[in-house]
Formats: sequence, structure tokens, C-alpha cells
Amino acid sequence: MKTKSYRNRSVSRWGGLLLLLPLLSACSQSAPTAQSTAESIDPPPAPIEQAMMQESAEETFASGNDVVTVYLLDRNGYLAPMSMIAEGTAGSLQTPAEKALAWMTADRQLAEQLPPGFKAVLPEGTKVISVTENPSEETIAVDFAAPFPSIAASQERKVIEALVWTLTERPGINKVKLSIAGKPIRSLPSTGLPVDSVLTRGLGINLETGKDVQPNRAMGVTLYFSSQSEDGEGYFVPVTRLITRQVDPAKAALEQLILGPQNTKSLHAVLTSDMTIEKLSQLADTVNVSLKHSEWEPVTPVPSEMMEALVLTLTEATGAPQVRVIMNGNDSFVDSDKRSYDRPVTRPTYVNTLSR
Repeated sequence: MKTKSYRNRSVSRWGGLLLLLPLLSACSQSAPTAQSTAESIDPPPAPIEQAMMQESAEETFASGNDVVTVYLLDRNGYLAPMSMIAEGTAGSLQTPAEKALAWMTADRQLAEQLPPGFKAVLPEGTKVISVTENPSEETIAVDFAAPFPSIAASQERKVIEALVWTLTERPGINKVKLSIAGKPIRSLPSTGLPVDSVLTRGLGINLETGKDVQPNRAMGVTLYFSSQSEDGEGYFVPVTRLITRQVDPAKAALEQLILGPQNTKSLHAVLTSDMTIEKLSQLADTVNVSLKHSEWEPVTPVPSEMMEALVLTLTEATGAPQVRVIMNGNDSFVDSDKRSYDRPVTRPTYVNTLSR
């Protein structure tokens, strides 16, 4: 079956449909995520008109340059993936993973290379002894030099989340091992939170808790909402929401995506609250979803960022690489980038290419 992938992404209004476009251990296993096993996770310690603008893959990701996705801290305190070009690194001795770790470390010179309003999560002075990838085991191991610089208790979990999500952006890497001077990190020094010997995306990112959720009956679903940089550029923010454990994680994730973000000051909804799920299933490597909205007409383009957030959320929840979308029983529709949905669309290779 032929598929289509995301390339250029832009935003336009969709009539009145869009309301606003303007713990480190897993408890029990549920459905697989895009790059790991989604698990129930421990509870955490106590109009955008120019959004998602990205250059074409052919122009932005020129040959000879590595594209590195790094999870950085935005001005609202959220971790967000930023896909950046490591220009002229084709002959460099520094691997993409090592470059990512360098960008994640506070440094005056490297800070100028980051998108405005975003900052590194690793403290200044962090040194890496080795980075070892083991493709056969889908694992990457990072050994930091001792002593490791101190981190505020409120930021410890953020650092681990950023490391795991950044390193699992590497193709074929689903698991992360962290150590200091050869000794595995077993717990975080300030908070005492335990750290698994092997970490996956099942630990979540930007954790929040749903209403009336009991920790021992919780599961995490990762949702993609939109936000806006200080320069007015739109970007996606993944948020893992703890909800009561359900049989179908993919449907649960989509239902939560429709509910929208809890923090409406910093995050923006990508689907309208009156949209409903008619059917959702997975066949082999494809998630099939049928949505319904009473006001939508097939001649009206669907916002591209809505579709991308939908694809990101469903592929993260299921591990499937592609999604087939039907709107009001129709699959012959296009989005605001003139992309057709008559075939399944694949998960974007790179997310959030902001100018810097």
C-alpha cells in the first residue's frame, strides 16, 4: 500500500472548527509506543496563524548535514523536540548522538545555535565519557564523567526525560542506559526517585495527571499539542497525561487529545471538543481512524497541524508507522498544505524545525 509523508507544514483557519490554534520506573505494561513500550508510570512529584511552518525536506535537510532532534526546555517549562541541522558534520568525528548531547548541555557558544526561547537541560560542565550504540539490542548507553554537576530537584526528572526522548530519536534505538563513571544511575540524588537500569519512552514526558486518577490504576498516554515560540513560530509539545487505565490506549489517547490541554495558557488544542471518534482500529502497520464533525464539509481543507498532531499521537500510542484517516466517511479530502488523505500518511521523520 502506498503511503504519504509530511513535508511542508503550514496553518490556515478551518472555518469555526478549531477552537484554538491560536517517575522514572514503569509500573505495568500496556500498548507499545512509537519507539518503546507504553507503560503505566509512577505519578510525577508534586490565533497561531504561522504555526508549524517548516521548510521542505529537500531544502532543509541537505545532503552532507546531519539532522539531529534534541529535546529542549521552552519558555513555559515544557520539553519540546527541535530538529536541527548539524551543518557540515558529514566528515566530523562527532556522532549525531554526541552532537545532540552537546546541544543539550548549557554552553554560551552552543546556546546561540538553539532556537530563541529554548535552552539546554543539562547543567554547564556536564561531560560525556562515552556514547555507545548497540543496534542489535536497540540500545544506546551514555556514560557521564564524575562528578556530575548538581541539578535542582525540580529539574531532575526533566533531565532524564529529555535524555531518553532525545536518544530514542536515533533510528532503531528504543532503550537508554545511563551511568556516571561506569556506575549505573540507580536514583536521582535530590528527589531520590528510582531510575530503571534500562529506560524507555514509557517513563513519559511533561507529565500531568487527569482528574480523579488513582496512581495504582493509572496509565500514561502521550498527546501532541501546539505552542508558540517568542518569535511567533508554532511547534508541537508532547505531554504524557496520566489517566485511568483503559483497554484501548490508542482510543484513550485520541479521546484525551480531543479534550485538549490542561494548561491552556501555554498549550493550544489541535482538535475541537465536539469532534467524535466513530471507529479506530489497527491492521498490521496502519492505524485506521474514522472521525466525525457535523460542521465539516469535504470541500473544506483540514488544518495540516491538526492532522500532524493526530498522526503523532496515534503512532506514539500504537507503535504503528502510519495512519489512515477518514472524515465524515470521506477519505478524499486535503489539508491546508494541499496534502491528500486518500492513502495512509506516515509519522513525520522530523518534528519542529524552527529557525535559529
